[in-house]
Amino acid sequence: MGLSLGAALVIGQTASTVAAAGAASAPFIAAAGSLLSAGAQRSAGKTAAKEAELSAQVGEVAATQREVDRKERLAKAMATANAQAGAAGIAAFEGSPLTILQESIKTEETATERDLFNTRISALTTRARGQTAKRAGRFGAGVSLLQGGAKFAQLVPE
Repeated sequence: MGLSLGAALVIGQTASTVAAAGAASAPFIAAAGSLLSAGAQRSAGKTAAKEAELSAQVGEVAATQREVDRKERLAKAMATANAQAGAAGIAAFEGSPLTILQESIKTEETATERDLFNTRISALTTRARGQTAKRAGRFGAGVSLLQGGAKFAQLVPE
């Protein structure tokens, strides 16, 4: 039960045609792969930049909340000091109690300024990292396209 000569010739010719079609499509497959890779790298860079921006914004909102919390604690401390001084018959906002309150206010202002400065630096750094990732994504996309073009040129018969 062997193949007839005619059947063998048809199978051989079909295999040859499939191989030729595969070889002819190889450059296009390589180019498509390069395009997909470039798109993915560019998209990853954009995503990293957006994530960095969001992270910076979250940090800034958190700093604002910390400032509000410090001011609330200071107001409570001032109210407590005022109540204690009044209970002791001392004027709360004169002499030593006033000096202590002024020092507390100054300490809280310094802490707030330091926190805001650190938050700004952190946000700038985070945003810069995001922009760097975005540029790296664009650069990687460009490299992928160049590499794909080079492969395409090598695979396309002259």
